[in-house]
Amino acid sequence: MRTTAAPPPAQLMVHADLALRSALAAVAGTEPSRLGRAAAGAAYLDLWAGDRLLRADGGNHSAVARFLLPRLLMESVDTLSVLLGAQAQRNTGPGAAYREHARRLHQAMWHPDHRARLDAVTARLDGPPTGEDRLARPLTSVRPAALPLALHALLDELERERRAVVGACALAPADASAGIWALADRYALLTAAAACLDGWRGTGRGRRITTDRDRLVAALSRIAIRLGLEPVGPDTELSAALFDEAVAHCRRPAIPARTAPAAARRLVGA
Repeated sequence: MRTTAAPPPAQLMVHADLALRSALAAVAGTEPSRLGRAAAGAAYLDLWAGDRLLRADGGNHSAVARFLLPRLLMESVDTLSVLLGAQAQRNTGPGAAYREHARRLHQAMWHPDHRARLDAVTARLDGPPTGEDRLARPLTSVRPAALPLALHALLDELERERRAVVGACALAPADASAGIWALADRYALLTAAAACLDGWRGTGRGRRITTDRDRLVAALSRIAIRLGLEPVGPDTELSAALFDEAVAHCRRPAIPARTAPAAARRLVGA
């Protein structure tokens, strides 16, 4: 029996986007709990980070995106069940639509090509990153003074983690051991962090610059937690602060799934 090809990262972004839209539609007109607001904000942040990664690392051809995004998007979409509550069990309407998109993400996460996804990333780990590899350079490609003050300590931690990963690449095992899985995960998460930093403009005024700053801080904090590092603040508070931005995002037109390969880069307008 032939195995159906795994959906490309841009298609997964569309499913995660539509899952968030469905969840927010299901609770429209209600006052979500603090944890529900945080779940919506977290799903939006992971969409934003995924968008930045696709832009920076080769789109659907990105080995890092194919390896990392299935897990990141599945995790945050699963957490939206906190926002939906009993609505997630409805057989019709937004709750049913949410479950369908969540199911698609689960299928992608556990697709039989998971070993091929790992191999594509570990091929980058055969020796320290060099040349065009983003982790061959420090994470902060903009002047530190232009970055939010709250990020300085976290950026120091992320940069130390990058150096540790660069050093570990020289000793990476050749087989698919737990060690190489863990190293590939750290490498992929740091590549996503670099994409978030590289895409941050740090310009503008008023609410726009405040939102841009808060989004960067919260997205990098979520990546730090996944790396086992200390975040800028509690993830629940940082993510909940982006709830209104998640709602505003979902008021913009959605991109049909069939156009995902060409248009997913427009999913998160920032």
